[in-house]
Amino acid sequence: MKSIGISMGLQRSYRYGVHVGYSDAITELGAVPLHLSSAAIVGLVGGPDAIDQYIDKVVEGLDAVIISGGWDVAPAMYGEEASEWVEETEPARDILESSLIRAAIRQNKRLLAICRGIQILNVTLGGTLYQDLPSSGFNNHSDTAKEYEPSHDLRFEPDSLVYSLTEGATAVNTLHHQAIKDLAPSLKVTATAPDGVIEAVEGENIIGVQWHPERLWKSDRRHLGTFAWLVGD
Repeated sequence: MKSIGISMGLQRSYRYGVHVGYSDAITELGAVPLHLSSAAIVGLVGGPDAIDQYIDKVVEGLDAVIISGGWDVAPAMYGEEASEWVEETEPARDILESSLIRAAIRQNKRLLAICRGIQILNVTLGGTLYQDLPSSGFNNHSDTAKEYEPSHDLRFEPDSLVYSLTEGATAVNTLHHQAIKDLAPSLKVTATAPDGVIEAVEGENIIGVQWHPERLWKSDRRHLGTFAWLVGD
């Protein structure tokens, strides 16, 4: 039975957590979800190298990794000062997830990055973010009234992996106010929103999506496709 690591973050109640749709998707596909929080690296002695060595050992015991949604990525991660529009951040989570991403890539493990996940993926690999979409001229990307149903359509690259996995489900939910700005060199854009905001990227053994398939798959099984790819045969 395969083991899938799922990153989680602080909630506003200051408990670690993650939406149940992630682990439900993994168990639906016959694998075991293992939840990973930044508590795992707090107090480690030795700085970034020690963290990477520790996370390498963690990822060795996993078959694949999900980087989940959550609070904003701290702008310091991509060399910027925080604007007034930046909301809650969790710097320790940024460090954890960046290390998980690097370890998964080094070990050729499949990686699925969702919402905040696609953002920290892009930042870890050398890209930047829009700190706030509305103040940057983009609207209609945080439709909380439709958390569990499609809110806008996407434009997919027809030969992309993510398009084949979603089986024509081109409408998605949208719950974000940040997004990819400058794309990391090793990633390829495979879907955009009608206004051009990047909604999906791919790399070697990597899929990143800006929407939330974990909140859609129970009502539309086509959104289970990216999780099925992650778990594999």
